[in-house]
Amino acid sequence: MAKTNPGAKPAVGLFAKLPRAGAVKTRLCPPLSPEQASALYAAFLGDLAEMLDGDPAWEWIVYSPEPELLEAAWPHDAPRPNAWRRQVETDLGDRMHAALEELLVDGRPKALLLGSDHPTVTRDMIARAFNALEKSEVVLGPTVDGGLYLVGWTHPHPEIFVDVPWSTERVLETVIARAKTHQVQTALMTPWYDVDTARDLAFLRAHIAALELELGPNAPCARTRKALTCVL
Repeated sequence: MAKTNPGAKPAVGLFAKLPRAGAVKTRLCPPLSPEQASALYAAFLGDLAEMLDGDPAWEWIVYSPEPELLEAAWPHDAPRPNAWRRQVETDLGDRMHAALEELLVDGRPKALLLGSDHPTVTRDMIARAFNALEKSEVVLGPTVDGGLYLVGWTHPHPEIFVDVPWSTERVLETVIARAKTHQVQTALMTPWYDVDTARDLAFLRAHIAALELELGPNAPCARTRKALTCVL
């Protein structure tokens, strides 16, 4: 096992796709057109970049199947990551394991992976996930549909990703079961939500509206808020 470097910052890996019409957020079509869906996803990426870039306590790196194309298509007004990395071409569990293991190079003490379907994840949620790794080996951020929006660890535990039925409602329960079987101390974060379906889109609108009422011009997710005004 690699030695931890006390001076190294922890890292967040953002799993992201190229915002190409017809290739992202396809379950939002309808009510959205493919072009509207890809524009909304690009807004998600910009807002997540703004959130991740706003705290010097960690570095953040984008993982994508097409990193060169994504770098070129990145929202022009959004912060850019510390690095662009290519996802390995295997199943999701192997991709997550490879990325998390890579993020721990150079003695980084902790690493998180964050999905890009959750534009309202906050900086405080990231900080709390890192804090949870002070006492636990693994941290999981569950989604309300049984999946995961965040995974992190202090050293590799690929065994928790073995034979997981990805893209089903059984992801979370299976990963937790694997962790228990292998006696991996695991912390759970506050459940959060994906934006994959028309129902999710309606919830996002309501959440964004509530944030605007509470925080006014200081409300987060400015790009997503703007994109929502341009769609049905």
